[in-house]
Amino acid sequence: MEDTGERHILNGNFNNTSELYIHLMHIATYEYAKSFVKNKKVLDFGCGSGYGTKMLSEHAESVTGVDISKEAVDFAKENYTSSNLKFKTIPEISNETFDIITSFQVIEHVPNDNRYVDDLKKLLNPGGYLLISTPDKTNRLFNHIQQPWNIFHLKEYTAGNLKHLLQKHFSKVEVLKIGSEADFVLDEINRTKKQKIITLPCTLSIYPYSLRVFLLKLLKSLFELKKKWKPSAKKVITGNNSTDHFVFRYSHTDIIIEKEMQYSTDLLAICIKE
Repeated sequence: MEDTGERHILNGNFNNTSELYIHLMHIATYEYAKSFVKNKKVLDFGCGSGYGTKMLSEHAESVTGVDISKEAVDFAKENYTSSNLKFKTIPEISNETFDIITSFQVIEHVPNDNRYVDDLKKLLNPGGYLLISTPDKTNRLFNHIQQPWNIFHLKEYTAGNLKHLLQKHFSKVEVLKIGSEADFVLDEINRTKKQKIITLPCTLSIYPYSLRVFLLKLLKSLFELKKKWKPSAKKVITGNNSTDHFVFRYSHTDIIIEKEMQYSTDLLAICIKE
């Protein structure tokens, strides 16, 4: 399966603490979800490469991972197996219902977020839980004037935006923040702040989707051309800058999931169907 950066694939290769943070944030979100799934019938909607679905299967009665991409589903089937685990494309769900639904890093990709939430609610049994994660746009975008600089994202949310959307469909909604202490998370936050400034001319809110995508692809091409022609300095990794140092310094337990925190990169919403 092609690694576009949007479907997280476990490969153990991290060039910096920002990449390691993103990886551990994904792992920690599924670890958090494990506490909801014991002896439950679970749907992982937008399962991607399937690593998180496999994590949930360690505690759940049964888990079904579904994705819009047949390539992703085939990859998951090949790499993750268990007696209580299966992978399907989204149209293959049919009329099944579930006790718990997880849908991590998906809502930012869908063209109609109200329909997406409503469709997931229909798949949920009464008393069931829906868990949704998505980037926190607070540090990623200039509010009101900027669209996502991630070319795959159609919309991004603040905690307030996300809660307002979900409360149209669920009476019980809690939105938590995902982050870490400054020494670990600030590289990722600074990266996204830099991205929002660099890409602002390409991502103004007045632009139609096609123009935004065209300008972002053009900007990427210009940066790649500049990188090609600019001689790269020889990188010497020593001491505290060594790969081994930052990789072994942190684990998924360094990711914090709480209602309020100073340094947040993502959001986790928990909805209950009455």
